[in-house]
Amino acid sequence: MNKIWTDSERNFIKVNAATMKDRELAVKLSEMTGRKITIQAVRKQRQKMGIQKAQGRGICSLADDTKKTVSDDIARVVTNAG
Repeated sequence: MNKIWTDSERNFIKVNAATMKDRELAVKLSEMTGRKITIQAVRKQRQKMGIQKAQGRGICSLADDTKKTVSDDIARVVTNAG
């Protein structure tokens, strides 16, 4: 059954997504609300909110939207060398 997420539940995800795994978020939200919230439900809600996790197993940080290129690295080296 689909349930509408409350503002406080969304805020909990927003505040804690950078430091907690989706599994931990699901457990805490289940305890707070008294209903079973799955990892998949947390992940889908987080993605709908535009919050992306950094890739990699066990990483609890948010993804960095800025993409570094080789030319950026070269420019930084040349600038620092001069």
